[in-house]
Amino acid sequence: MGYNDVVRWLYDALYQMNIECDFVWSESDNLDQYKAIFVPALYAVPDELLEKLKQYTANGGTLVATFKTAFANENVKVSHEMQPHILSNCFGISYQQFTFPKNTGLSGSIIDGTVKGADEKAEAKVFMELLMPQEAEVLASYDHYNWKEYAAITKNHYGKGTAIYIGCMTDNNTLKAVLTEALNSAEVEIPEYSWPVIVRKGTNDLGKCVRYILNYSAEEQNVVYHGADGTELFSEESVQDGETVTVLPWNVKIIEEV
Repeated sequence: MGYNDVVRWLYDALYQMNIECDFVWSESDNLDQYKAIFVPALYAVPDELLEKLKQYTANGGTLVATFKTAFANENVKVSHEMQPHILSNCFGISYQQFTFPKNTGLSGSIIDGTVKGADEKAEAKVFMELLMPQEAEVLASYDHYNWKEYAAITKNHYGKGTAIYIGCMTDNNTLKAVLTEALNSAEVEIPEYSWPVIVRKGTNDLGKCVRYILNYSAEEQNVVYHGADGTELFSEESVQDGETVTVLPWNVKIIEEV
């Protein structure tokens, strides 16, 4: 597993939840414009950026980081201080050990509130850090005879903001439950529709808002349109706010607001 696998793990879950997001450069100076920032496996990172993320959280932002974050500096020198480096008190945790999960489930409040698929169970995958909570609330622990005293996923209030740490790779349902917890903390509205219905919007050259309703399935999907009244560009039919739009299998509707 590489860095891109962890990025896609997070990004794909957000995409399926219809949460639009940007990629933010480490040099960006506009972090406070974002309600939530997701940090996938930021392994080698300068102290200045960690301090910036810490301040972002203290100012009221929601920070979500995964395992292998803040482990080494930009020269890949591993920090000898408490892990995660600089962000330990922000997340309200520390850890000294990590391992590879084998038959390791997950249990806790975030798991109990998650609807599981019939063929998927809450479990740690690929890599796991043995988190020791300090001020943080434990959202999930390792369901394993040898690791049950350690936390897997935590949530902490730091300054005016919220910091969530995901100490292991998880199944998709668990990840979406954690992301929902984070987005609720950040007061980000979560759309009522989700995969296989994907909705994206943009602005065309005329300055009008355009919504794309995509159906990634072999079944017809009925979607309630939310937005200003508009015109579906393929059929040229008018669409009103609150109206149900039918999207054929593997197809798309494009609605331009009037």
